[in-house]
Amino acid sequence: MIFRSPYPDVQIPSLSVTDYVLQNAAQFGAKAALIDGPTGRTLTYAQLAGAIRLVAANLARRGFGKGDVLAIYSPNLPEYAVAFHAVAMVGGVNTTVNPLYTAAELAQQLQDSGAKYLLTIPLFLEKAQEAAAQTGVEEIFVFGEA
Repeated sequence: MIFRSPYPDVQIPSLSVTDYVLQNAAQFGAKAALIDGPTGRTLTYAQLAGAIRLVAANLARRGFGKGDVLAIYSPNLPEYAVAFHAVAMVGGVNTTVNPLYTAAELAQQLQDSGAKYLLTIPLFLEKAQEAAAQTGVEEIFVFGEA
């Protein structure tokens, strides 16, 4: 059985999700794009677009590119979206990791995905280092205060 919405179909553009997110960033510049629920910290569209481009450029400068995998081991924070879209912008692949994983579970996902880099937060750094030591991860990045 096929269920149909009572609302009209939504037009889906032929854009990557990152291009779609950024296509009107200049127009919405100072408006809030992301709000961190627990802290209320806000990233505007201009800040989001700038951060995505900056992180993408730095990943590319490190040799990260098409087909390379970056693991994001983090709770839902604004930086998560920045990293996700930056990886996509340079043609990389994101593997998103459950923040409740143990070091062994994280190591398994890193191994299975072939992650080259791992991004985490200070609170998860010890587990991230333990897991990365068992895999081919070349570098761990930490966002937030270490």
